[in-house]
Amino acid sequence: METLHPPAPRLPLPGAPRAAIGALVADLLIAIGMALILSVAVVGVMIGLRAAQTGLDVNALGQLNPQEITRLIGVDGMLTLLLLQNLVFIGVAVIRVRALRREPLAVLGFSAPQPLRLALFGVGLGVLALFVNGIVGMIFVSAGIRQNQAALYPLFPGDYLGQALFFVGAAILAPIGEEVLFRGYLFGSLRRLAGDSRAGIVIAYGVSALVFALAHSLAASEGVIALLVPSFLIGLVFAWGFDRSGSLLPGIVAHALNNSIAFAALLTCINNPGVCPQV
Repeated sequence: METLHPPAPRLPLPGAPRAAIGALVADLLIAIGMALILSVAVVGVMIGLRAAQTGLDVNALGQLNPQEITRLIGVDGMLTLLLLQNLVFIGVAVIRVRALRREPLAVLGFSAPQPLRLALFGVGLGVLALFVNGIVGMIFVSAGIRQNQAALYPLFPGDYLGQALFFVGAAILAPIGEEVLFRGYLFGSLRRLAGDSRAGIVIAYGVSALVFALAHSLAASEGVIALLVPSFLIGLVFAWGFDRSGSLLPGIVAHALNNSIAFAALLTCINNPGVCPQV
């Protein structure tokens, strides 16, 4: 049976391991820091613009509830934010690998020698991720723990254009940017540092999945553990997909499938409130 493993991800990282780890930490801080700065900037600009358009002053803004603030930000604001954040994720990884390390982008997973097979592999990964997400989610719900990530989205019943635009960000932009940064760059670099060391391989999986989960936990203000745990497990699944294939394609397909189905379920609840009383 033909293997999915290409040689590129097994090449040792250039330079000393300590320097490589330092660069990884610095790049992650830059990427996540810039993402947070963009969040504040884009949200601030959109609220300011909408407040000016509607004549709201500072006192009036202070009296708005979270749903009203979310409506001010709007889908256009969130889509802009997702686009900019994921461009940052891709940019940080590409600059480090291509411009500073002077390595081919194939080491990040920008390679798909068997696109159909890799895509089908990604579908399988996506189904596994959905299963994990569903099981863990039910466990937390049965324990009375619910995360409120979806409540922070500017999604409202009947706003089908807004829902479609947000779908583009959640199901297309986010999977691409996140897979490049967290799997192609972070996991790929740690996996190359690990070589044949079992402990190093475990660390590569664990650290990359944990950073991925922590980044996602910022999207909830309640029940964070119910978002953190499934995100960590899904991060492990996607890391295995990259380790097995050496390509970003399976992870992007799996990530997009997972987000698409979760988003479709969310929209069903939003547009049919009686179906999902908790939404």
